[in-house]
Amino acid sequence: MNERLRRTLQQALLYAYISAVSAATLGVLALREWDIPAPFPSKFWNAIAAFVLLGVVSESFSFTIPVANVRTSVSFVPFIASVALFQHPWPMLIGGLTALVADTFVRHKPLIRVWFNTAQFMLASGLCSWVYTALGGSVGLERFAFLPLPFACLVIVYFLVNHGSVALAVSLSSGVSVREAWDRISKNALATDLLSSMLAVLLVFLYVKLQLLGLAILVFPLFLVRQLYQMNYRMQLELEEKLELMVKAMEARDPYTSGHSLRVSEYALAIARELRLSANAVDDIKRAALLHDVGKIYEEFAPLLRKEGKLTPEERMTMRTHVIRSAQLVDTATRLRGSVQAMIRHHHENFDGSGYPDGLAGDDIPMGARIIMIADTIDAMTTDRPYRRAMPLARAIEELEAFAGRQFDPQLVKLVSKSASIRRLLGTDRGAPEASPDTPRVPRPAWAQRIAQ
Repeated sequence: MNERLRRTLQQALLYAYISAVSAATLGVLALREWDIPAPFPSKFWNAIAAFVLLGVVSESFSFTIPVANVRTSVSFVPFIASVALFQHPWPMLIGGLTALVADTFVRHKPLIRVWFNTAQFMLASGLCSWVYTALGGSVGLERFAFLPLPFACLVIVYFLVNHGSVALAVSLSSGVSVREAWDRISKNALATDLLSSMLAVLLVFLYVKLQLLGLAILVFPLFLVRQLYQMNYRMQLELEEKLELMVKAMEARDPYTSGHSLRVSEYALAIARELRLSANAVDDIKRAALLHDVGKIYEEFAPLLRKEGKLTPEERMTMRTHVIRSAQLVDTATRLRGSVQAMIRHHHENFDGSGYPDGLAGDDIPMGARIIMIADTIDAMTTDRPYRRAMPLARAIEELEAFAGRQFDPQLVKLVSKSASIRRLLGTDRGAPEASPDTPRVPRPAWAQRIAQ
């Protein structure tokens, strides 16, 4: 499937999905009886306006999380609170109007995003309102009554619908698995979301007792929660930036491998995503791939990295210790111990057990290490080195297939040989030519003596 056809199909599926969400939203609106107060008391309309305004303000102070340009905010607090204060369809209309105003006039989002966000906010508010009232939850502006079970179910349904609908949209638009999209949107923030939702109970109580003054009292706690979310995501971004800086410092020793670790991490990320691994597993593999050679920053490897000729047997033995040195260096960072450290230590273990440093074989080798070995080899074979020219991707795939079951995991080789993601990365980044019948076959020792180090 060519790239243009793939994107067209992806866009068609996304539009079909958004249409389905919109249809479900209209169904929830139409199938429940509307509660329209008469004669439209000013207290009711003041409350509606106040909650829309609070929702818009909460949405306006959203921030981007690192997945498909998705933004997150604490607007779920007034949305959840509105379910306990207003009968159907008003919670849906508050959610929809909030998204419409914030995305159109504050964030200036494209029409497709405005459409989807409006629909999914309305759907989440409508379904959790139905569950809340069906379980006997109290609704009204006049008195406060908190029942744990209806409220707990309200919160669970809201986050399942809201996060689930966004995760599916991200999967359709970006190509990542639904599992990874869900993890990135929900997993790390789920506990904070559930705890923060308790502010909705406080918001209902304060509004029943104090009206607009109650909303004003809660603005500061909402701002603190928003800062907590942002600090958590900012720490993750700072970690990635520090890792890349460390790798650049190491690669500055060897101009021929400049950018190698970053490319290996991109290939490993693509393979991990095609395996539909969890977000945590994907992130660990990406970090391990980025740091797989970081031990080469030690001085003992400097002359070996700069040497243009073949390494002597003694030099090769020294070079092999880089996996242990890399793992030891990574061990100094608490967040990288465990699986990341193991992947780095074992990324030169051969599938048949002939690798190093521990001679692991088959499934005893961590999956991430098997992925990194293939990603490392692909980059080594498809880039120019002092001792040989770059191979075309087709020839590199032939080499992987020739040593599948011995050096490489045969299932991963099969996946990579069909991987559109790997082809896009190579084609976009360096425009590697495809093999022709006249392309000379590069003998394995020409690249293996360096790669196997």
